[in-house]
Amino acid sequence: MEWDWLELVLFSLDKYLFIAYFLLLIVAIRIENKVSSVLITFTVVAVTNGVMTSLVPVLYQIAAKEGIAYKFVWYGTFCLIDVLAIYLLFKFHNMLKQSVSAVAELAGVAFLLLATLQSLFFVEQYLFLTDYTRGLYQYGIPLINTILMPLLVLVWAMQNVTFRQKFHGVS
Repeated sequence: MEWDWLELVLFSLDKYLFIAYFLLLIVAIRIENKVSSVLITFTVVAVTNGVMTSLVPVLYQIAAKEGIAYKFVWYGTFCLIDVLAIYLLFKFHNMLKQSVSAVAELAGVAFLLLATLQSLFFVEQYLFLTDYTRGLYQYGIPLINTILMPLLVLVWAMQNVTFRQKFHGVS
C-alpha cells in the first residue's frame, strides 16, 4: 500500500479529529443539557472515530502482508465498523425514543458512504482486478472523515437556529 502526500496529510488529521470529536461531544453535552439526537450522534461518531483511529496501525500491519485475506481484514473491518455505527446510531435513537435529526441523518449517510467505498474498492481490486475507483477510495475516505465534523457542527447550528425561530420567535 503506497500513500501519496495528500493522502498522508488527510490521514494524519485522524488523531486531531479523534480529540476534536470528544471535545465536540463535551461541548454538545453542555449545550444540549439532555439526551437528544445530537448527543446520540456525537457519541456514536466520537466512539467510532476513536475505535477506527486506534485500529489503523494494527490493521495496516496486517494489510501490508501478501494475500487477499489480509487485505480483506483492512477493508472488512472498517466496513463492519461503519455498518455497526449506522446500526448503533439508529438503535440508540429508537431505544431512547428520540427523533432522528438532520445531524444523525448526515452521520448515517457518511457512514454509509464510507462502508460503500470500502466494499466497492475491495470488490473491484480483488475480484475484478481493476483499479477504476482507486482515486475515489484513496481520497474519498479521508476526505469524508475530515469534512464530516465541520458539516455536523454546521447542521447542528442550523438546526438550533431553525428550532429557535420556529418555537421561540428568536431570529
